[in-house]
Amino acid sequence: MGNADSKQGKTARRIPADEVRALASCLGVKSESDSLSEEKVFKNLSWKEIANPVPLKLWKSISRGLPHAKFSNILDLVDAVIYQDPGYASKYLVNLLEAPLLDSAAVYTLHLLKLFNTFHTAARDSWQRNGVNPSDETAQLLTDKMIQSLHSLTNDDNEELIMSWLQREPLLYAVQRSVLCSLFKLSSSSIPDIIPLLTCQLSPKPKPTILDIYDIMFINNSLPHDLQSEWSLLFSTRIHGLSFTSMLGKMMNKGPTLLIIEDTKGHVFGGFASDSWRLGPKFIGNGKCFLFKLHPFMAAYTATGYNEHHMYLNHQQQTMPNGLGMGGQLGHFGIWIDADFGKGHSSEGCSTYQRVPTLSAEKEYTIEHLEIWAVGPPPKEDSDDETDGNKRSILDKDSGAKAMLEMIDRGHHSEGLREVPEETY
Repeated sequence: MGNADSKQGKTARRIPADEVRALASCLGVKSESDSLSEEKVFKNLSWKEIANPVPLKLWKSISRGLPHAKFSNILDLVDAVIYQDPGYASKYLVNLLEAPLLDSAAVYTLHLLKLFNTFHTAARDSWQRNGVNPSDETAQLLTDKMIQSLHSLTNDDNEELIMSWLQREPLLYAVQRSVLCSLFKLSSSSIPDIIPLLTCQLSPKPKPTILDIYDIMFINNSLPHDLQSEWSLLFSTRIHGLSFTSMLGKMMNKGPTLLIIEDTKGHVFGGFASDSWRLGPKFIGNGKCFLFKLHPFMAAYTATGYNEHHMYLNHQQQTMPNGLGMGGQLGHFGIWIDADFGKGHSSEGCSTYQRVPTLSAEKEYTIEHLEIWAVGPPPKEDSDDETDGNKRSILDKDSGAKAMLEMIDRGHHSEGLREVPEETY
C-alpha cells in the first residue's frame, strides 16, 4: 500500500499484506486515504477499556493533534515501530515523549511495561497460573534500569538519542513492539518471546518463587537467544531445604542454568551458567556466563574476557574449597555458596565480569532463599547404559573420582585407562 517517511528518507513498508488487510477490516476502512476519528479507532480496537495512557499517546502521535487521521498514518506508525529498524521507531517515539525528555521517557516506559503484562500469551499465562505476577515495585526497578542507560547518553538530536537508547535497551524495543502488536490486534511472528514458557508446576505456598514477571523479563532478555523459550525450576530451598547435597542432585548435568539468591537482608542476585554444572577442581563455562542484581536495583554484569573463571563446583575434597562459585578466583568469588550450606560471600571488583559490586547486602551473606532454574530446551541425556556398544568408564560416570585424580595431576594419565569391554556372545 505505500511508503513511510523517515529521517533517513523513504523506505518500503515491511508490514505483511495480510496484516494490513486484517487491520483495515478491524477499523472498517477500504483504502489508505480513508479518514478515522479518535472515537472510531478507540472503539474498534477496544482501547476504551484500557486503563493506561499509552493508547492515547499513540493516537496523538498518529493524528498529530488533529481530530482525524488517515489509515495510512496508522500503517506508517505500525510499520515503523514493529517492522522497521530502531531508527524508524525513534521518529515516532520522540513524538510520544514530552519535555523534559528523561522524565517523560520514564513515565512512558513504566506505562509500557505495565500495559505489556495485561495482554495474555501462552507464556505469560503459564506463570500467572502458578501465582507469579508483576509487582509495581519491580516494574519501577526495571524502568529505572532502562532510564539509567538513556541518562548516560548525550546527543543534541532527540531522535538520534532515542534511537541509541532503543539500540542499547533491546528489551524496551521488544516490549514496545509487542505492545503495539497487541493494541493493533496483529499476529506478527517477528516478535521474539519476551517471557519464557514455564514448563513445570510451582508450589504456591508460601510463595512460588523469589522472582516476579519483570525479573523474569529482565533476566530472559540477557540470555542467549536459543535459551529464551522456556524455564523450569530445578531446586528451591523452600521446597528441598537448605541442603548442598540436594542442590547438587537437582542441578548437575542439566544444561544451562540460572542461580538466584536472596540474602537475609533482602538483596536478590545471581548468575547465569552457560554449561552443565559438574564437580571438579577447575573452572568451566564460557564468556556467555554473566552475573546480575535484581533487588534493590537491576543490573547485568557481562564477561570481561580477562579470565575464564566462570563456574566452579567442588564437594567433599580436602585440598580445594568446597562449594559453588562464579567469577573471580578461589576465596574471592563474584558469588560463592559454601558447601556448609546457608552462607557465602560476594567480592567486589570480580575481574571475570564488568564492574561487579558486592552483590549481596554485605560481603559475607546468609542465604534466605535460593533457586536453580534450567533455561532453554532440556539437554539430551548422556547414555549411561551399554546398549550402544560403548561401555562407559568409571572416569566417565564418577566425576568425583576424576576430580580427585585431576587435583593430584594424574587425571590425564588415567584418561586412557578404561575397563576392557566384556565380550558379547
